[in-house]
Amino acid sequence: MINTTNRKGSVLLIAVFTIAVITVLVGGMLAITTEQLQLLSNQTSSAQAFQVAEAGINDAMASLRSNRTWNAGFTNKTFWIGSYTVDINNIDLPTVVIRSVAAANGYTARMTAQVTVGDSSPYAVRMDNLRINNYE
Repeated sequence: MINTTNRKGSVLLIAVFTIAVITVLVGGMLAITTEQLQLLSNQTSSAQAFQVAEAGINDAMASLRSNRTWNAGFTNKTFWIGSYTVDINNIDLPTVVIRSVAAANGYTARMTAQVTVGDSSPYAVRMDNLRINNYE
């Protein structure tokens, strides 16, 4: 005669082991998915800060197009979901250095543009050099 008590115990052991393996796999997949979502959120917020800094450069270039000696800059000017601060150095006309620092969603982006401003109104503004996230 075959003893069925031993078989029932082995089936229970296999079932518990299978559930443990599935639990570990699901937990690992959940951890990976959570990390990927956080990375995506970080990248999105960083890109948004970059776009706000770029808006600061564009705003400064628009101001230079109407007044080539403009040097007031902007302080915490609101744009979209953040704000930017722009500093202008136009001592060496026609070369102007524009520095834009932006903050959005807790992220900061920095841009420095070297531009050349034309001689006749409306003043043409040509970007000669652009540095992104430079820390000077």
